[in-house]
Amino acid sequence: MSPTNSTSLSGDSLTPTNSLSPWDCSADASLSAHEDGDGRKHTKSRTLAPNLTRRSHKKSRAGCFSCKARKIKCGEQKPECGSCLLKGIPCVYPTETPARRSNLPLIKRNPPATPSFAGVTFSMVDMRFFHHFLTIAYPHLPVGNDHVWVHEIPQFAEQHEYLMHAILSLGASHLGRLTGIDYRRESLVHRGQALAGLNQALSQASRCYGESDAMLASCYALTFQASYMGDGLTDFITMVRGCALTTDKIQRELSPTAFNLQPDWHLKFMAPRLEHLPTVDPTLLEDAYLALEEISPLLSDDTHYNFHAGLVDVVSALQTSSASGYMQFTELYTIWYDLCHDSFKTFLDPNNLVAQLLLSYFVGVQLLIVPLATHEFMHRADVSRIRVLYGVTEWAESIFLRLENSEYAQFLSWPQNIISTVVAELNGGILQLPSVLQLHLTKRDITPNTILAPP
Repeated sequence: MSPTNSTSLSGDSLTPTNSLSPWDCSADASLSAHEDGDGRKHTKSRTLAPNLTRRSHKKSRAGCFSCKARKIKCGEQKPECGSCLLKGIPCVYPTETPARRSNLPLIKRNPPATPSFAGVTFSMVDMRFFHHFLTIAYPHLPVGNDHVWVHEIPQFAEQHEYLMHAILSLGASHLGRLTGIDYRRESLVHRGQALAGLNQALSQASRCYGESDAMLASCYALTFQASYMGDGLTDFITMVRGCALTTDKIQRELSPTAFNLQPDWHLKFMAPRLEHLPTVDPTLLEDAYLALEEISPLLSDDTHYNFHAGLVDVVSALQTSSASGYMQFTELYTIWYDLCHDSFKTFLDPNNLVAQLLLSYFVGVQLLIVPLATHEFMHRADVSRIRVLYGVTEWAESIFLRLENSEYAQFLSWPQNIISTVVAELNGGILQLPSVLQLHLTKRDITPNTILAPP
């Protein structure tokens, strides 16, 4: 059919109203023959009217080989088409090829006709939080999953409101730390709604595809967001435990997921980077080891002993090599995973002062690991964004205030020295002790996507 001609439909035919009759087999001309007086045949072409075209017909794509060879339309009757039956010749059809199947789950997105979140309205500042999440603040864990965070997770958030709130909460807290603008109220509102929805999702037995990713992504987003909250240490530890338990559940149930959660994937990803990890200053490590030995008589239960032993193992491993220390630190979190609910709750009780003392040492050790951990996301490590670590220093400062009038205050010297050094580094001050963050090793050629407010 010519592209310049329009087609209209009649009630009982799909034939274009401007086409020729069915017997017109050429859009340009048809041939007719006649004899003149001397008996010679002359061929005369019959030219079609300029506004006429031949009628289109449905092509036979599954016809038999015989009809294809004779270039005629096959009726496609089975087991023998009408043409082959009439001529008495064999009728053979092509073998049907089974559709190719993929081992990957099929993601079929059917955008809802109405908004996914009935009654929920997001503001323009929420859109800024969302943009900040996509460009800067999305988590770098699990390692090697940046594409999932940027492409898949926002699509899952379209269908899972609690995930969207977790994203906005993280974006608000991170943006607030970078710019100095107080977004704590907005962040806490979104965090509360995210936690409520996440708890409800975790209580459901049957889950559709994307639900596992939504839950795990929410756990990671809320974990990172807690690290930017000055009072977020308890939330951080709780969400770290939640990430591990959710990951374990996904792996045990073989739930489909967009994240790469292969066993030992973290080690495989980091293996070629371990030899390039910077060295932690030996003086800081020696002081940490001696301080941990000094507080060992204060321990009173199994959780205290296990966590203290974990800290000592990390420091000892760092004295051997940065690679072994880094790997040992990743094992420290397993102590929280393995605790029963009651023991975990007791460990996080603010009145458990020995546990609080141990957590102040944990914060100090975690800050020693920061220059090593940046190798998990070197392409995103920007020294101009180091301000987000103020949240972690405030964790320790809260513990110092809680213990300042207790018998444990005398054992805070090492973590206090670490925190004062880190704060001086963040403020650009003169250091009295060896560098903790080792900012001189951080790449400075990454253009930040956020304009920073003056400190």
